[in-house]
Amino acid sequence: MPVSSLFQANVEPIAIITQLAIILALGIVAKAISNKSKSPFVILLVVFGTVFASFGALNLEVLGEWAGVIRVLALIVVVFSAGFHLKLKEVQADSRIIMSLATLGVFLTMAIISGITFALLSIPLLSAIVLGALLSGSDSAAISSTGGPEEKNRVKTILLTESVFNQPLTLILPLVLLDFFTKPEMAWFNIPKLFAMIGIGLVVGIGGAFWGQKILEASRHKHEQIIGLMIAIGVYVIAENFFGSGIVAVAVTSLFLSSTTKKETHLLGKFTQQLAFLFTIFVFVMLGMQFTLGELASLGITRYEVIVIAVALVIARLVSVGLISYKSSLGFLERVKLGLVSPKGIAPAAMAPIFVAYGITGSDIVLKIVYIAIVVSIFLSLVAFGFSSGKKTVKEERAEKSEERKLKREEKTREEEKGQKAK
Repeated sequence: MPVSSLFQANVEPIAIITQLAIILALGIVAKAISNKSKSPFVILLVVFGTVFASFGALNLEVLGEWAGVIRVLALIVVVFSAGFHLKLKEVQADSRIIMSLATLGVFLTMAIISGITFALLSIPLLSAIVLGALLSGSDSAAISSTGGPEEKNRVKTILLTESVFNQPLTLILPLVLLDFFTKPEMAWFNIPKLFAMIGIGLVVGIGGAFWGQKILEASRHKHEQIIGLMIAIGVYVIAENFFGSGIVAVAVTSLFLSSTTKKETHLLGKFTQQLAFLFTIFVFVMLGMQFTLGELASLGITRYEVIVIAVALVIARLVSVGLISYKSSLGFLERVKLGLVSPKGIAPAAMAPIFVAYGITGSDIVLKIVYIAIVVSIFLSLVAFGFSSGKKTVKEERAEKSEERKLKREEKTREEEKGQKAK
């Protein structure tokens, strides 16, 4: 089968590769600007995508089905990478809050956003409910990009883990509503499907971690990065083919692998971190490519709408976090930070156009507001992280340097062992 047959008709492979090259170049430029000006990296990526799509340099239609493939790979890699910055003990300590936010918190957020937007934006009730469902969760890729992947604290652990486990629910809820509009008799069948997805994902994830560790040990430090990538994609594919949640499977596998004391996971963590950065570039530039400046202007986005969306997102999240963490050991500032950080991203961006394609009443308004919400929520999250990230203490800096020296010694020892084996 020729390579060209893998691409959609009337689009040359070089055209797709050119799009990918431009996106990658924009990502590097955005990172350089972000480092120098302290501008939000993720928002720069979205803005660059919109601007270059407006001038015709980028076109999402050229990527065709490959855009969806890239988004799925991005979710796999970002979630897998996030697992290597979490520890099982830390997750277990806050498991009640995490699971409550990923379930009850999603429904609370959906209800509050729906109520506020229906009351203040004068949109149809069903459109407001759809909007609430689309914006009910948080995005793993966006959270990984806020505060830097190296930042480790209790709030970041809760946010990352929550964003992984709320993924199935935030994808199923809009589909339930879509079925309600198009084929009402089938809508409620998605409820048991949700529980099956999570359960199967957990089983596959635990199995993936067990066999993944065995494979890594058998590799004897050879090609562990490629093996790790194979494990991540493998557990996702297995879970999805058995009608489970691939993202939950990937999250569980990476979490258990990272909690082992084996040396391989250090190199694997660095490798997946670089891949996560690469896919973050593609995902958020493509997110910006969904609209041109002309299309945004024609949508008639007003300052009032931006303010209402910002208020709805903040109130919904703060109320949800406040109710769920009421009797927890979280401090006041930790709750506030947890309440201000809930960036939206891949899920609503992918699901909102489906309602337009089906011609659902009010879907054009929903699509416009989703775009506003994604940009606003990412900005608010970045500000919250930046505001609360104070200067590190001398003790913390010494601990980080000590850890770096330890990792370098271990890496040097591995290189010496490889050299001796080669001789």
